[in-house]
Amino acid sequence: MPYQINEGQFDFESADDGSINILELPPHEDGTPLRLVITRDKLKAGEDLKTCLTRQLRELSRRLPEFTELKRESGWLGSGEALFPAIVLQVRFKQDGHPVHQAQCMAQLPEGKLLVLTLTSPQAFDANLRKRWTELLTRFVPSPALVPPQA
Repeated sequence: MPYQINEGQFDFESADDGSINILELPPHEDGTPLRLVITRDKLKAGEDLKTCLTRQLRELSRRLPEFTELKRESGWLGSGEALFPAIVLQVRFKQDGHPVHQAQCMAQLPEGKLLVLTLTSPQAFDANLRKRWTELLTRFVPSPALVPPQA
């Protein structure tokens, strides 16, 4: 099974991808630094997207001081014919005494795989940053292997 990364490619007999990418994005218009974390995971046996997210948020709330879920809604990752069902939420918490604000999209891919995108900012999300987040989600173009053939 070929596994492509930006720097090259590996060839494995089989592998489950639990990798994480951390991207430093251009700062928000007010200079606030932004980080996008891309995490790959799989649903556990008997889980759906909602129960998986609830489990993960429960774990985070135990570890992070002042963890607060601000908003949760059903959504999509991608656009056009390449849409994946997702749950989109916003949370805040404190890390090392400093506020952290996150927008997260947990999308279900084929075969129970998950792609989790997390945009992190030290500042609360304003309307422009929420718009930038939405654009990021709709501009996602999946690998051809994830898109079913068109009839």
